[in-house]
Amino acid sequence: MAARTGSRRWWTLAILPAMAVSACGGSRLTHDAIVTAVNGGPLSTGAAAPQQQQQEPESAVSALPQNGVAQPLAGTAGAGGVSGGAGNATSSVTGGAAAGAGAVSGAGTAHPGAATGSGRTTAAAAGPLPPILLGNIGTYSGPVGSTTSVIPTMLQVWVQWVNAHGGIAGHPVQLFSADDGGDPAKQRAEVQDLVENKHVIAFISNFAPLNVGASISYLEAKHVPVIGGDMAGLEWTTSPMLFPVGTTFDPAIESTLKAAHKANATKVAAVACVEAAFCEHFLNHVSETAGRYGDQVVYSARISIAQPDFTGQCLQAQQSGARAIAIAADAGTSERLARSCARQNYHPLYMTLAQGTSNQEADDPTLDGLLAPSPAFPYMVPGGNPEIDAYHAAIRQFSPGLAGSGGTAIAWVSGELFKKVASNIGPQPTSDAVLNGLWALRNETLGGLTPPLTYVAHQPAPPVSCYFMVQIRGGRWDAPSGANYECL
Repeated sequence: MAARTGSRRWWTLAILPAMAVSACGGSRLTHDAIVTAVNGGPLSTGAAAPQQQQQEPESAVSALPQNGVAQPLAGTAGAGGVSGGAGNATSSVTGGAAAGAGAVSGAGTAHPGAATGSGRTTAAAAGPLPPILLGNIGTYSGPVGSTTSVIPTMLQVWVQWVNAHGGIAGHPVQLFSADDGGDPAKQRAEVQDLVENKHVIAFISNFAPLNVGASISYLEAKHVPVIGGDMAGLEWTTSPMLFPVGTTFDPAIESTLKAAHKANATKVAAVACVEAAFCEHFLNHVSETAGRYGDQVVYSARISIAQPDFTGQCLQAQQSGARAIAIAADAGTSERLARSCARQNYHPLYMTLAQGTSNQEADDPTLDGLLAPSPAFPYMVPGGNPEIDAYHAAIRQFSPGLAGSGGTAIAWVSGELFKKVASNIGPQPTSDAVLNGLWALRNETLGGLTPPLTYVAHQPAPPVSCYFMVQIRGGRWDAPSGANYECL
């Protein structure tokens, strides 16, 4: 398992990063720290940030050389500059020309081997082919940042790794990462800015489940695909521009029921947050499908992630005879729930989704045995698969302090899937070329990084019903079946 450094909290698929409030534990990052990480600097995770975030300067962009260290340019404030986008959007650019070539200049000053421009324009390729411009958007600041800030950091690791190995089809890769601050209107404005002003041809690993619907109609009108992301909610199988890179929402829920039956814990309680609409869908889907897997739902309840104690719910689940509890809430809530139940001498099997877990949970003995289906490869698998080995090698080279998580695995897979479909993108990269590459895939696993993926032209993505299982065992996260997926 990766060292427990860096962000302690995994992305929450069934529960939204927006629910990662301070009551859940973990440190809170400033937006400066996040942007510094996006631009190649280390992600500081050891210290809690001040409650009031500092406002960042407009029109500053950090250069990102291929050694993975961001250097401030003339006129920027420190290493973590950002560029202003539409609607006061905040975005950063990562990457550049392959193998030691150019960086973006925020001051319009020429640098050796670098292209020049403003904070809102894109560097020209140093080589014969133009760069492939990609976007990423998520909720990376505020209380959500402690959960989601790992995503742009992992993406910049992927960009640097790809460029260090020659780019994609001869093109260097550049990534613009934007923070929507949890505001749907801001997300819509930022997406439009990235498409129309930054000229991105695709988005990868978008982690903004509360806001994903805000930009779907625009992306559909512009035919710009989103490859991978949180995959929380039903949007990922209802829009033809969203391409899930692993297990989709309903099958992920059902996989917990299958796991309960396999563990002979067929009487199930289900608890889900009140803060998100798809938490209600979680409860409904558990009730509707439990019988299909030989389970019986004996108790269900809505809970709040702000609750300090869950004794009442634990007692009712225990009195109902539940031997397993399926949880749709963030990792901190799962920990408080398990501790509340343990105080009543109640120790059921806990189940949640892998993106809703944290490294920290493995340290809590009340959660020992927790099962979590993961939509992408189990990051803690140490080696033996060349594709997973590359993931570990990239982190060691470009961000050695970064802790692996379900979120980092999804970010890596999102990038690798883009690389696969863009392998023959041609001299002028376009969104249409990316879409055609996606629609040509049939049962693609990226060498074992994902369950089989197939997409249908101009149609929403089919559900993905295979998954990887991870579990807390003996104080550490483990993959009982290694890097092998199973299916419903």
